[in-house]
Amino acid sequence: MAYAVAIVAMYAWHMSQVLDYPVWMCYVPRKLACGDGDANGGYIGSTIGGLAVTFVGQSLLKHLLTQGDSMVMARFATADEMGIFAFVSNYGSIPARVIFLPLEEASRAVFSKTAAAVASSQDSDKRMSADGGVWAEVRYASHVLSMLGKLQVLFGMILAVFGTLYSPVLASLARQGDTAVGQALATYCLYLPLMGLNGFLEAFVHSVASKSQLLRSNVWMVGFTAVYMLAAVQALWRFGAGSAGIIVANMLNMALRIFYCKTFVSSWFARLDIAGPRVAALLPHSAVIVTCLGSAAVIVAASAVLDHLRDSITFQLSMLMLGGVLGVVVLGSIWLYEQPLVRSVRGLRAGKLQHLKAC
Repeated sequence: MAYAVAIVAMYAWHMSQVLDYPVWMCYVPRKLACGDGDANGGYIGSTIGGLAVTFVGQSLLKHLLTQGDSMVMARFATADEMGIFAFVSNYGSIPARVIFLPLEEASRAVFSKTAAAVASSQDSDKRMSADGGVWAEVRYASHVLSMLGKLQVLFGMILAVFGTLYSPVLASLARQGDTAVGQALATYCLYLPLMGLNGFLEAFVHSVASKSQLLRSNVWMVGFTAVYMLAAVQALWRFGAGSAGIIVANMLNMALRIFYCKTFVSSWFARLDIAGPRVAALLPHSAVIVTCLGSAAVIVAASAVLDHLRDSITFQLSMLMLGGVLGVVVLGSIWLYEQPLVRSVRGLRAGKLQHLKAC
């Protein structure tokens, strides 16, 4: 709530500076001027009104689709499985809300600016020359997508090493002897990077897609949700996978959405005859990969050596201290070898979009 109020207040202040209105006038309805070619005698232009209807419908549809978890859990899951899933999803999604939501909002502004530049160029029959402003905007949007994708790969590597291996330890501290919580937490750690990557890709799709393309994407989302619900029912009913099975079904749903968005992104850049984001550009520095793999090997070896103390507080504290040291080592390697990415992310969060350089 505080975040939403702060965002609205900042938008109001910015609009009052750009439009030379008092802040309170930014949210007072005004009829469009008669000279406006998009005016229809009302308060909202026909173009903006059509897009608003599309986005509102899309939001309502996505709200209904996200209730698939609740419907499946209510019908096929036990009370304990529902409790574990609620615990894991509520606490496990904190990194996504705190870290990636601001970045997603900032990237949406970049992608919207790109869409506006491309639309303006097409309307005026301008050609995107190699040194033209529109070409630079599109290339910059490709760079932002690559940067955010690489950030998600790094985040996924960290979660794959520390999240999956330490979930049983953390779960034992929260609920002694409950292995189901540890399994669900470990699975959710693999789900989080997919959710973050999908968020950035869908931000791009929703920013640059036309009305017909948005409607087509909604149809695909309905189909992906149907696949998810079928997989979730099978995981609970046939395989008895519990809350971890629900998370795996969510991973399948997210992977399908990422594939659709990636296909759209590639085709969008191809239509403009400009190279889009490359998968090879998403790979971290080799030193970072080696550090993560080495950390995983050390954690597994330490767990095997201390296996006779597994049920004691000594084992838990020892593993947590080891994880803290290795975590600092991994973050240090990212800081040393991924400085271009670090500068780009800091610039994006600070809103200094023009200072971002290619990674």
